[in-house]
Amino acid sequence: MENRGGGNILVLAVILAMVATTMINYSGYMQKRELDRLPLIGSQKPLQTAKAFLTCRPWLEAQGLQFAGTFIKGIAVGLAPLSVVQPINTAGIAVLALLAITKLGERPSVSDWLGIGTIVVGLFMLGRSLIGVPSRAFSYNPVVLWFFVVFFFVVAGVSLFNGITKKGEQAPNLIAVASGVLVGITAVLIKLAWNDFGSRFWLHGFRHALASPFIWLVFFLPFVTLILDQMAMQRGKAIVVVPITTGMSNLIPIIVGIVAMHEPMPSSVGMFLLRLGSFVFIIGGAVILSLRKGEESKAQVGGRRGREPVLRAQGEKIPAP
Repeated sequence: MENRGGGNILVLAVILAMVATTMINYSGYMQKRELDRLPLIGSQKPLQTAKAFLTCRPWLEAQGLQFAGTFIKGIAVGLAPLSVVQPINTAGIAVLALLAITKLGERPSVSDWLGIGTIVVGLFMLGRSLIGVPSRAFSYNPVVLWFFVVFFFVVAGVSLFNGITKKGEQAPNLIAVASGVLVGITAVLIKLAWNDFGSRFWLHGFRHALASPFIWLVFFLPFVTLILDQMAMQRGKAIVVVPITTGMSNLIPIIVGIVAMHEPMPSSVGMFLLRLGSFVFIIGGAVILSLRKGEESKAQVGGRRGREPVLRAQGEKIPAP
């Protein structure tokens, strides 16, 4: 009976994760569609930019859809191991790629397809290596865990700094790397928040449970990643930056889950090598996309600056002729 109940919970977690990733990636399409009509972040005063975004109803609807998808994903993370929930995001890339090509008119280059394909193949390899691997009760090594959390925060900071200071085609992709790493760290913190909140709740009650620092970190980081996502998608192509974000956001929790949270690796040599290979593919795909060269991105940014909407005092957008 226990195994059947555990299997039902895992199936529920997988279904929730699939629903969540579809919602999140459709929201990405909605955001990109509106971002081309909104002021470029950093091009004017922060309050003017914030007003333009907060008065754009379609953009707010996209944020609502993403928030709902993220909330559902958080439930899935609480019900199943990180290494099971995260790879399901692969399906979301296909949804966004289809929408970006058919609705947004984005045309990836050969190097873009190579990077995107490498990430997707890596995620499928990762998902295959998870089949048949038993789950364990939640536990973690705090020293190893916080080493990785701090290390990945540094990686995100370096990527963001280079993405903001560099003006080439790689800039939006480096920002996407930073966003993806922070999303991955957030998934780890969600797992910790579930455990810490539950322990505090059963021992000391609801009020003490709300004092968990993990909960507040989980609420704060999505606002940071939201801004980074918008910056990356405004400056680059959704079909390129989203696979980078997805790949990094999947890879970070799985590495932390295996190394620090004692989630098991495959027992057979073949599946073990498949798991290691998946890491190489995901990281390699992100590197390919982050180092891409081409004139299209520069043309898009230049064209965008020429067409950027002018804001009246009342906040109305008027396209420049």
